Amino acid sequence: MPSLRHKLIAWDFDGVLNANVRDGVFVWMNTFERDTGLSIGSLANYLFNGRFQKAMVGEADLHELVGEWAEIEGVPHRAGEVVDYWFDRDHIPDEKTLSLVRKARAAGAVNIIATNNEVHRAKWIEEVGFGEHMHTVFAAGRMKLAKPDLAYFAHIEEAMGYSGEDIILIDDMEENVIAAREHGWSAYLFEPGCHDALARKLGLS
Repeated sequence: MPSLRHKLIAWDFDGVLNANVRDGVFVWMNTFERDTGLSIGSLANYLFNGRFQKAMVGEADLHELVGEWAEIEGVPHRAGEVVDYWFDRDHIPDEKTLSLVRKARAAGAVNIIATNNEVHRAKWIEEVGFGEHMHTVFAAGRMKLAKPDLAYFAHIEEAMGYSGEDIILIDDMEENVIAAREHGWSAYLFEPGCHDALARKLGLS
């Protein structure tokens, strides 16, 4: 029987539960221009120049931002299509990670998602099936806080009733791992192919 080392496991989403980041690039961005005929450079320059960061913490709306960009590009009728394409092509569940989630749950751990996603994608994460593995989903857009802000971790502690090393964060961003440790949590830097090592870290093997 596994001997869990932590009571609550906080799983990052992109790059951990969802294998949608390759060589530091989101997979959907590699095929966007070919499949839609629209410029990924134009979209990226518009969104990821501070605007998306505001949406991420609930200070702007992603659909409205994409609509503004589509208006500039002269294709306002395609705004919804752009978001749908993004989310659909970004759905690449990491089955090996999800297997660890299931094993941890069976062993008595509480699993949550702790992600820096805005509200629309947080809802999508729940609706496409990731939510069924989790106690709940904490998303920056709903919390109006984002990792690595230490208040992000405090918010989860207050909501879940666990603290310190009873919690471990699994994240693929080193700055988030460092921040979690600074707050007193355990943390593990997720890298491609690390599933066996992660299982040992969690006490699942």
